[in-house]
Formats: sequence, C-alpha cells, structure tokens
Amino acid sequence: MAETVRPRVYGVSEITYYLKEYLAEDAFLSSLAVSGEVSGFKRHSSGHVYFTLREENCGLKTVMFRSYASSLRWTPRDGEQVVVVGRVALFERDGACQLYAETILPAGAGALARAREELKAKLQAEGLFDVSRKKPLPAFARSVGIITAPDSAALADMQRIILSRQPSTKITVYPALVQGVNAPESLAAALMKADRGGHDVLICGRGGGAGENLSAFDSEAVARAVASLSTPVISAVGHESDFSLCDLAADVRAATPTHAASMAVPETAALLDLIGGYERRLGEALMRGLKQREERLRSLSGRPALTRPAVFLERPRHRLDRAEQALHRSAEQRLRQAETELSALAARLELLSPLQTLNRGYAVVSCEGRAVRDAARLAIGQTVDIRLAQGRARARIEHTEED
Repeated sequence: MAETVRPRVYGVSEITYYLKEYLAEDAFLSSLAVSGEVSGFKRHSSGHVYFTLREENCGLKTVMFRSYASSLRWTPRDGEQVVVVGRVALFERDGACQLYAETILPAGAGALARAREELKAKLQAEGLFDVSRKKPLPAFARSVGIITAPDSAALADMQRIILSRQPSTKITVYPALVQGVNAPESLAAALMKADRGGHDVLICGRGGGAGENLSAFDSEAVARAVASLSTPVISAVGHESDFSLCDLAADVRAATPTHAASMAVPETAALLDLIGGYERRLGEALMRGLKQREERLRSLSGRPALTRPAVFLERPRHRLDRAEQALHRSAEQRLRQAETELSALAARLELLSPLQTLNRGYAVVSCEGRAVRDAARLAIGQTVDIRLAQGRARARIEHTEED
C-alpha cells in the first residue's frame, strides 16, 4: 500500500506575507485608476478615510491615509461615481485586499464643479480669501521667485519681460509639477521653499491649458500654501478667463503669466519718469515754500514793531505809570490806616499802664526787686523800696498788720 504524502502545512503569516509580496511585485496593481460607486464613506478621527468602492455585485475596500486625505478638496457622498487612483495591496491583519487611495476624483464635469465649489466655500469660511489678509506688492522688487514648470514657454516669457523692464532684477526659479496627480504636493513644496528665499515678490502659475490641466491650482494644498506665505505672491494661472482657487488665495491675481511679470517689476523708463515727476513736484513745493516765506518776511519787516518800536513802548509805559501811582495811593492809604490802628492801641495800652495808677496817688512797694502784695511777707526792720509817680523812696518796716 502506497504511503499517503501529506501536504506541507504553512502558517497564516507565511501565506499573508507571500500574498503581500506577490501583489507588491505586480506592476499593474502598483498604480492604477479604478472607477466605481462610493459606499459607506467615513472620515475617521485619525484623519484616515474609509469606504467601499462598488460596481454591481462587487466591492473593493478602500482606505485613504491622512497624508493624502488632508489634500482631498471635496467630500464624496454615498452613491456617487468616482475614480480612485492608488494601489492594491494586502491588509495582513484581516487578510483582505484593499485599494490604498492617493487621489479621489469625481466622475463627470458636474461632480468636479460641485467638488470645487465645496472646497471654495470651505476655504472662504476660514478666511483664506479675505481682502484684509492680502499683502501689497513692493514698489521696487530687486529679487523675484518664480514657481512653475521648468523649461516652459510661460517661464521663458516671464524671465524675458522681467529682464527687459529691469535688467538688474535677480530671478530664481523653483521648479514644480503643474499638472498631474502629484502636482499639488509639488507646487505646495516649491511655494514653501520659495518663501524662505528672501525674495521681494513671488509669481506662481503656468500657461494656458484645458480645465483638467489647471486642476492642480484648484487643490486645497496649493491654496493653503499660497495663503500661508509671508512673501507677497502673484497668481498667474492660464488665460484671463481662467480663475483658480490659487488666484483667490494669492495677494494679487494676474490675467496671464506675462501680466504677472509686468506687475512684479516696474519698467525702467516708467520708473525714471516716476522719479522725475517726484523731483519736479519736490522742486515746485520747495519754490512755493520759499516764496511764501519771502512774502511773510516782507510783511513782517513792514510792521510798526520793527519800523517804529518806540510806539509799542508808549502804551506799556503809561500802564506802568498808572500802576506806580496806584501803588503809591494804596501804600499811603495803608500807612494812614496803620497809624490810626496804632494810635488806638497806644491809647488802650496807656489806660492799662501802671504809671497811670501812680499818677492817681498810688505807689508800688518792692522788696529785693519783687513787688510786695502781702504785708505778712514783710519783717520788722526790713528795708523796702517805694516807687512813686515822680521818683523813688526807701523805708524801714516798723509795723505790719493784716486786713
């Protein structure tokens, strides 16, 4: 009896690893666009987006990580037809194939327009398009940074116009993709780099093209990057009839790239004319000022204060004389009043004087320089002084008695 050959047993991790590597090596699955209907769309708190892409009875689980979802300029709704650009890979934990989305595009012109309007309303509500936050362009730009596709006709035109208007202008080009799936990220990175370049003004844009070729300038990433710049920026996207979100976020919108170049740098001849005009106006203003001061000086030199200064001294002299007379009268009046008051006080003092008492026949008895008021304080044989109205006398005590 033949021995039964048992198949080799593999672990789940070995199989999932094999499938993952197998799918990763498939060039077809590494980058593709898949159309279908959105089902169960959900934006997680982590920033990741999850939904299922369906077609009839088939479904393909789809995930869009936060790094890509942050630049999603619209919110797909369940039942809408979309085109998802990304790659198919195995999710090892669940053992399921998933579509890892990098870009989600509406299917159809109407859906594209709705997505653009939703993003525009969102950014407008955040104040990205407010006039109050827009910066003025410099009057004289010595350094200009240009963010656009390298070797493009639009770049050549802008360089030619800038150097023809102001040959000394320093131009720095920051190459970026201007169309395609990776264009928004490329433009945003170039804008941020240019903002650190120390330029006076930046120009961001591209030449004309079909609407889908200009879609990168309608992306959220580019609009936010433009609004965050500290350097004044001119947006020049397509033709005059094209109007992008980049135009709304920029400080100034130019109709075309060549128009942007002429706005960024003044023409040398026009600048010289402007300086000449300032010089003429300054000279005229100086002459007017000198003439006005001349006339003022002539007017002042003819005034009596300078021609007959003595006239202006007469009135103050009269006022001084009147003040002096008034002061004398006041002093005399005050002196008479003081004399009257002094006489009255002297009369009152005279009435209180002890000499008046002596004149009426009284005398003041003192002993050892002190007035004697009590006979009990005197001793028999003690000598006392007597003060009379006229003269003095000395006496000896022979007898005392109390009242």
